[in-house]
Amino acid sequence: MTKTPVDVLAEREECALEDLQTLLAQPSISATGEGIDDCAQLVRQLCLEYGFDDAELVETPGQPAVIAHASADDRAAERSDNGDVPTVLLYGHYDVQPASPSAWASPPFEPTIRAGPDGQARLYARGAGDNKGQWFAHLCAVEALRETTGLPVDVVLLIEGEEESGSEHLEHLVRNQQADLEADVAIVADGPIDSSGRPHVLLGSRGLLFVDIDASGANRDLHSGNFGGPVPNPATAIVDVIASLRDDGQITLDGFYDDVRPLSDADRDVLASIAVDESEIETDLGLSALEMDPDEGYVERLLTRPNLNVAGLDAGYQGAGMKTVLPSRASAKIDFRLVADQDPSTVFDALQAHARERVPAGIDIELTRVASMAPQRTSADSPVVEPAMRAVRSGWETEPILKPSLGGSVPTYVFADALDVPCLVIPYANEDENNHAPDENIALSCFRAGCRTTAALLTELATIDA
Repeated sequence: MTKTPVDVLAEREECALEDLQTLLAQPSISATGEGIDDCAQLVRQLCLEYGFDDAELVETPGQPAVIAHASADDRAAERSDNGDVPTVLLYGHYDVQPASPSAWASPPFEPTIRAGPDGQARLYARGAGDNKGQWFAHLCAVEALRETTGLPVDVVLLIEGEEESGSEHLEHLVRNQQADLEADVAIVADGPIDSSGRPHVLLGSRGLLFVDIDASGANRDLHSGNFGGPVPNPATAIVDVIASLRDDGQITLDGFYDDVRPLSDADRDVLASIAVDESEIETDLGLSALEMDPDEGYVERLLTRPNLNVAGLDAGYQGAGMKTVLPSRASAKIDFRLVADQDPSTVFDALQAHARERVPAGIDIELTRVASMAPQRTSADSPVVEPAMRAVRSGWETEPILKPSLGGSVPTYVFADALDVPCLVIPYANEDENNHAPDENIALSCFRAGCRTTAALLTELATIDA
């Protein structure tokens, strides 16, 4: 009987897990540089072992990346109407977050398979879910297709080494290597599946602008009774600035909503199909109410509308009891989640102008752009959506959820802007993967589903126009 890619994936699982554990045992912490070069070399070696035609290390101003290519089998071109086959770009990252071994049940760089809280087998290690375990599924799928039906598309694999440090040089890399990365669609396997346990297909991600605000007044802390009133207070100034950024739930920066892309009918159909129990969310979070607009549902506000968040405030005395101090300095950290077509630079410029107009005399204020990432959203009626949904349905053997965006931020905008291709986010990790936390893991059932999904994706995407 002829073997299928799924048959080969099952037969080779033990070997694949051994190779994945070797990859996970190699530290690759971009924040410190520990193990980065050795891991990049290992990634290149694994690509070649798993059936890619070539793989090379590409230097960047920061950490190196790996770009690998696997050409479609000759049979794929014969099946195509015009002899051309699509190119699928698969993106992941080999760098990981730092880990404190004392907080882990097993050492973070000694991969261990054991039962998770649900009793199912999981692979525990730093990078298991974020992100080595997810993109390694792509290698397994390419190998399985090569040995059975043949690879039906051209594949480009890009594995970068700076995602956990903000992907600072990813756009530089993609634009410089554009000829090697040309594709018809980009797929990002990162993040967890839906909290319901069902897989989801995300049409993009919200963008990010993270800003530090520092305000200073007098040259030292003062007694609030002896000086309060005539002497301006930097803590009050920062609070007033932040408060002025919102009015009745809307962000007040000049022109803030001007570039927000309107939702299409197809986008609204996607939103309407996502079931959310708001009362269950309130109960889970211990809240008496959610902050909602009357004309927007929970999902619409979370995934398709921009937001301002106060991430931190620091000023004056924070100890027990009373200290009547007028602080000389105050600081805050705020972040904006941006949506399709908003520009982080435009928002930052508007924020600077807004803050400086509202700071009283005697207070100096400085805004620092800590990090930013542009938003991206693929149209819900893009021709890549239905093939992707079929593939995920096949790989996970359940109905996936289609969502207009990831609530958080991943660098999908780079591929949409620099390569002018639709981009989808299709996570493979379990919803409780503990990414960035102790005991990070990937459920073996999710890893298997990810391998099957990539094999199905590469097959289904062969139907789009090249």
